Amino acid sequence: MKKEKVESILNTAKIMFARYGLQKTSMDEMARSSRVSKATIYTYLGSKDRVYLEVLRREANEIVDKVSFSVAQQVSPEDKLVAFARAKFRYMREAINILNLDREGIEKLLPSAENVRNQFFEREVDIIRSILREGIEKGIFRLNDVLLAARAIGHALRGFELNWLVQESDERIGHYLDELMYIIFYGMMSPKRSARV
Repeated sequence: MKKEKVESILNTAKIMFARYGLQKTSMDEMARSSRVSKATIYTYLGSKDRVYLEVLRREANEIVDKVSFSVAQQVSPEDKLVAFARAKFRYMREAINILNLDREGIEKLLPSAENVRNQFFEREVDIIRSILREGIEKGIFRLNDVLLAARAIGHALRGFELNWLVQESDERIGHYLDELMYIIFYGMMSPKRSARV
């Protein structure tokens, strides 16, 4: 029974935080929508901030699981990297609360939220790094510093998240990702020019 109540509270909280943000979400309304008392929320999950952090953690875990599954369906490191980027943007669209962190600057109000976001980013970097290592082992990628490359790719993709997911269609994001992957795999220099470098 406790597990069902916690799930109900967190599912309701996820929707409310996405719609109203942390500051405007009311514990009274959360309790009413979850069909539990406010005391039950405090007993099982603690304060509104703790509920919010749990919603963020769950969103992050869900995205990492889905992205990891998408990557695991591919065979070649190149296809895995493309699958990572595509899955990241496909599933980030569902992670409204994580996106709102960046949009609202919530880390100023709740520093622990920034920790959740940073841990999420590091988990993404770990996935990218494992793909790059595999590519090096197979002689497909040539990199000086795998961690630095993984972090650079992670930061590049993170930098596009908010603008692309809020302002662009899935089709347009796909075109952007195709071009970005082409640049990552082949660079921007013409073959004649790169031979001189």
